[in-house]
Amino acid sequence: MSRSILVAEANCTGCHSCELACSGFKEGQFIPEHSRIRVIQDALEGWSRPALCLQCDDPMCMAVCPVGAVSMTETPEGDRVVAVDAKQCIGCRRCVVACPVGAMDFAPGLKALKCDLCGGSPKCVQFCFYGCLHFVELSQAERAQRSKKVERLLNRMAAAIAKRDTYRRRRDSSLGAARVAQAPHH
Repeated sequence: MSRSILVAEANCTGCHSCELACSGFKEGQFIPEHSRIRVIQDALEGWSRPALCLQCDDPMCMAVCPVGAVSMTETPEGDRVVAVDAKQCIGCRRCVVACPVGAMDFAPGLKALKCDLCGGSPKCVQFCFYGCLHFVELSQAERAQRSKKVERLLNRMAAAIAKRDTYRRRRDSSLGAARVAQAPHH
């Protein structure tokens, strides 16, 4: 068995306590931009919910890292976690682009940021006063079911990104790509 952060989104009030607890614990400062969890809000529709790393089984962020700074590891209690080694990170931001759920982030001086479950004791959960975040142990069957749901979500998000952004990516990179693929002058 292993533990995961689960979300009861109906309980989220948008208080941002999770962000402050995370940045305070990780960086020693209350700077929400340095948090590994983000609260997403839509004031017009009246909802808020936390966005966090799903600790994928086959993380795209890890696959694209050119220096191996993103790796699969475990907390001391045996919780599986995708972690970033800040000392190895070169700041290329490929992991940020690759994550279909937007769980990777980048901060100057800190480089790539993502949830590492605070080593097995997530502070965001401890300081979620409204019962939105829960760190729970999952059975093998629950873990397998969650993994299937995560995989479906990742596939759906990757397809949406590819449909929506293909033209813009081509347009924005066309000059650089043309120079890289430039034919030799004869």
